[in-house]
Amino acid sequence: MNRIEHYQIGHTPAKGVRFKIERNVCNDTHVEVPFSHRHAFYALYWIHRGEGEHMIDFEHYAIQSNRMFFVKPDQVHFLKTGSKVCYSALQFTEEFMLPFYAQRDRMTIREESGIYRDLNEAEQGRMKILFDLLSAESVGGLPDSETIIRSEIDLLLLEWMRIDRPEMIRQKIPDVLLRYRKLINEKFLDCRQVNEYARELGVTPNYLNILSRRYFGDSALSFIHRRVLLEIKRLLLRTDLGISEIAYALRFNELSYFSRFFKHHTGVTPNEFRLLMNEMYQR
Repeated sequence: MNRIEHYQIGHTPAKGVRFKIERNVCNDTHVEVPFSHRHAFYALYWIHRGEGEHMIDFEHYAIQSNRMFFVKPDQVHFLKTGSKVCYSALQFTEEFMLPFYAQRDRMTIREESGIYRDLNEAEQGRMKILFDLLSAESVGGLPDSETIIRSEIDLLLLEWMRIDRPEMIRQKIPDVLLRYRKLINEKFLDCRQVNEYARELGVTPNYLNILSRRYFGDSALSFIHRRVLLEIKRLLLRTDLGISEIAYALRFNELSYFSRFFKHHTGVTPNEFRLLMNEMYQR
């Protein structure tokens, strides 16, 4: 089995390409590599028409007309489509965009954005203009082309956030919860206690729990557990590491506790999960 942890733009292990756009590609059976993998880049897939299934971090989403997906670096995904899919795609690395940003706040905010959105007619029109501008600039060979492409990507991402934002506004999620989720992504390997995060955020663990249950219906600790479980699943699916090696890499002191933790939250052992996922998402 060919296992590659991260694919670069163009779905190759080789680095180099930092930006790519495709417009109105139809009937292409090679939209994606035909097995689960990680990207080392950001990707927006706009499905114009067609059917299929998109697995992103072990959640399954239907492919349908005028649905746009936003896949972020490190997410495990698998795009299974029929032969009659038409799509547009934008792919870019964080490295490509960094010169555009004096600070990285905008990219950080976008980490909180949704997995997909269904575009209404007005949103389709605005997205078409932005995709067309990017496509034209990418082949125009004009001076300062990369600078303009970066600014146009930023406009497109701001448009994506505007489409995505109504749900976030309705929920009115407190900033401290968004910062809590961001900190977990950064520190989950070494920090597994709510009180440690609460101390860094300047609040009490009880306050974090109250907010978490109010806005998400679950405990603050569950966010930490879900992030650890996600990383276990990613490593089980797309690496050749043994179970004990994964446990060690994720800072579990005992293999038996690692196995109990995983089975308690998923209902299956790590080995059973690996076998099941390999059957579903490999060649």
